[in-house]
Amino acid sequence: MKKSLRNVRDNLATLKATPENEEENTSPLDVADVPEHGSRKTGGRLAGTLQIVAVLAATAVAVYLSREPAVAIAPSGMNAAAAPVVPKVSIINPSVGTQRISVAGNGSVSVTAYVDLVPQISGRIDALAPAMRVGGAFRAGETLVAIEPDDFLLQVKQAEADVAVQRANLRLQQARSDAAVKNYALLNPDKPVPSLVALRPQIAQAAAQLRAAEARADVALLALERTQFSLPFDGMITESSAQVGQLITGGRAFGQAYANNSVELVVPIAPDELAQLTPAAGRRVVISANRQTLEARIDRVSAQLDNRSRFARAYIPLPQTPDRTFMLQPGTFADVLIQGPEYPGSLVVPEAAIQAGGIIWYVRNGQLAKHQPNVLGRNGQGIVIKAFDSGEGIVVSALTSISAGTAVSIVPAAEPRTRAAG
Repeated sequence: MKKSLRNVRDNLATLKATPENEEENTSPLDVADVPEHGSRKTGGRLAGTLQIVAVLAATAVAVYLSREPAVAIAPSGMNAAAAPVVPKVSIINPSVGTQRISVAGNGSVSVTAYVDLVPQISGRIDALAPAMRVGGAFRAGETLVAIEPDDFLLQVKQAEADVAVQRANLRLQQARSDAAVKNYALLNPDKPVPSLVALRPQIAQAAAQLRAAEARADVALLALERTQFSLPFDGMITESSAQVGQLITGGRAFGQAYANNSVELVVPIAPDELAQLTPAAGRRVVISANRQTLEARIDRVSAQLDNRSRFARAYIPLPQTPDRTFMLQPGTFADVLIQGPEYPGSLVVPEAAIQAGGIIWYVRNGQLAKHQPNVLGRNGQGIVIKAFDSGEGIVVSALTSISAGTAVSIVPAAEPRTRAAG
């Protein structure tokens, strides 16, 4: 429109300039040669005026037409705005049944506690087991380190000799007591024998000395047994500085290990998901890591939430392989799928079924209706909700600017892709 007006203005300027130019370009000779010069000048002005009027009229018509709104004509010849538009919606019809919820997560394999390898005696290492290396696996009671036993054997012999001496001393005191009691009875018949005459204190002292000697012998035997260093559990060696010929000191660590039964998978769980699994202890768990799939069960849940993440922790002991070692090493990350309770009279809907505000739209008698679902949990197929009468089907297409009672046209939804629930 602006271009048209610009062209009109240019034409007007041209028309206004033309009579003046013609008069300027007309020489006196030309005017003298033309008869009736006054009538020709009057006719030129009249023609210019008519041209200006025509241009102005054309401009007014162009402005009017540019401001007139365009009216779209429907194929039937009627105004398109008058034709009703029925929105199309995709629906699904999930089956009502018993659905099991599950909680997916991930965690890491960790060790509850490491054990320092600390000898209880001092001595020189005489032999090492093959497992006494970093990464070595050992069994309960297996000798890992052998300390030279000579000194301890001598201590045992010395203790045994001391026991023999104290045992002989006790017998000697008992024999003296018997002799003293007989002599006293001959000299003092029918009178009780005094304790000092019967040597009862000496006998008690000898018996105590014998017990002390026996205890020292037990200590010497125990020290001799401790020359064979072992642990009371199956486990793995994580650190070791032991070498044959090395002098180790009692009470000072020379390595580190962990027990197989102390390895577990720690999985953070949100409080709302944990509430869906309550009680969580004993729930079956499918663990996937390093192209392996293991099955285990939750042993316990942390007593408090993590200070940073505000998540609880589920502790899952890992199963053992036939050689009594774990298939997943500490530090490994793993995906888990925790199986929750089953809910009869429930159905599974995809994520797309939950519309804005957490409501579900469904179609009844060709019109939209809404429902506030009772969400029970999730599983591999979608969201598990309590079953309700969904009419012709649940809407899974996006809806905007709609209200209950709106007439819709139904389009069946494509089958959703689901993952295994485990």
